[in-house]
Amino acid sequence: MPREVKEKVSRMELKTEVWERVMEFASLLANEDQTEKYWAHYNALKDYCETQSLGGHDHPFLWESLGDFTTDDNAAIPLYLRALGAASADDAREYRVSIRFALAECYRRKGQEDLAREYAIAADDEARDLNDLELRREISKFLLSQKSQSHF
Repeated sequence: MPREVKEKVSRMELKTEVWERVMEFASLLANEDQTEKYWAHYNALKDYCETQSLGGHDHPFLWESLGDFTTDDNAAIPLYLRALGAASADDAREYRVSIRFALAECYRRKGQEDLAREYAIAADDEARDLNDLELRREISKFLLSQKSQSHF
């Protein structure tokens, strides 16, 4: 295997301790009702993502997770784009699909239907090779609802 390919493949491996730590933050964020505490957890997750990135472990999972807990689409989009940029390896297809779909949802909420459709179609095209039927269904529903909205 050429060195470049090996580096890309190993880059997509997610360390167990990173996954567990991000999931701890996700659990805290998902269950937090107090705004102050939510933002404290969010900022701790953001700091963790930055630390991992600076340490040479710039994994799309980090930035997609941070984007998922960002409450403002204008702030979430650059995080998802960063995640998408980090998901360039051949074995990162699942990340690219979910990130593109998240971008499509953000753009739809912002009223940017052309960009929403563009990202949803890209997600749908790449999702055809995935076994994640639920994600594929969600993307299809998204595209169908966008089509039906444009007929009014």
